[in-house]
Amino acid sequence: MRLTLCGLPSSGKSTIFSALAGRKLSTGKGRDETNQVLLPVPDERVDKLSALFNPKKTTYAQVTYLDPAQPVVKAEDPLTKLPLELRQADGLVEVVRNFDGGLGEPDMISDHQDFADELLLNDLITVERRLERIALERKRGRKVDEEEKSLLETAKEHLNAEKPLRLLPEVAGHVKLKGFGLLTAKPLIVVANNEEDDDQAPDLGEETPVVIRAGIESELAELSEEERAEFMADLGITESALDRLIQAGYQALDLISFFTVGEDEVRAWTVERDALAPRAAGVIHTDLEKGFIRAEVMRYEDLMEQGSEAAVKKAGQMKLVGKDYQVQDGDILHVRFNV
Repeated sequence: MRLTLCGLPSSGKSTIFSALAGRKLSTGKGRDETNQVLLPVPDERVDKLSALFNPKKTTYAQVTYLDPAQPVVKAEDPLTKLPLELRQADGLVEVVRNFDGGLGEPDMISDHQDFADELLLNDLITVERRLERIALERKRGRKVDEEEKSLLETAKEHLNAEKPLRLLPEVAGHVKLKGFGLLTAKPLIVVANNEEDDDQAPDLGEETPVVIRAGIESELAELSEEERAEFMADLGITESALDRLIQAGYQALDLISFFTVGEDEVRAWTVERDALAPRAAGVIHTDLEKGFIRAEVMRYEDLMEQGSEAAVKKAGQMKLVGKDYQVQDGDILHVRFNV
């Protein structure tokens, strides 16, 4: 899962990114540090499975956050290009300023709308250009993809109505439009970057923002684990806002976690909800998808209740499934394959 932080200038996205990366915000003009960070997804199920199997290695699911060097600005020129990282992302994390910081009273509704307008405008330009090329190809007597043309026309109508394509999933998720990197088709997580003494979520209408107090999270990132726990207890914080951001990403992209277990490794994997067993096997390794035969499946809850794989089998709770099985959150898989 690759999520790109974005938003208008001075929203605080770089401060949040630095907190995610666990380092102080660089005050230099250069960008000598990487603009992406790979984070483990907190999951107590992985911890409990690791305690049960005592493997040589424990691996959590992972999420990548990117912080583009170029901010999103209100375009004077409608052909202004947005950062490439936005088009390559699986989802967007829009950071909206909800603090003063010497910048004046925040106006989240206006800033959020300005950002939405920029994404809509860029998508509309992309769609119109492609439709123009299709019309030119037809004029030259070349065969065109009628399904693609129909999808683009539907997308154009939707965008002209100032509606993001994510509200039209049959278009947003269609394989024939994937290559365009349409921005409003991507899942969106809105972050309200609040004042340090404000933990309330502002009203943004249809969007429910994740509240992050970037100043506090930056301080937490610089502390040791013991100091962090003490600081959070003093502030009455039970969960890092950055952990909540990770979970919000899972929900926005409609992802689930499944597991593989054994003496060598306990590992969490990420796949789309309702993915079929071969697709989940392919997340582990492409050969497993190509040569998929069947999979043994047990539920995490059953394993914890029974205490061992042998006990799960004895209780009749181990299932042998085929290619049409939809993997569920918390499934533990052992894939049988032949390549």
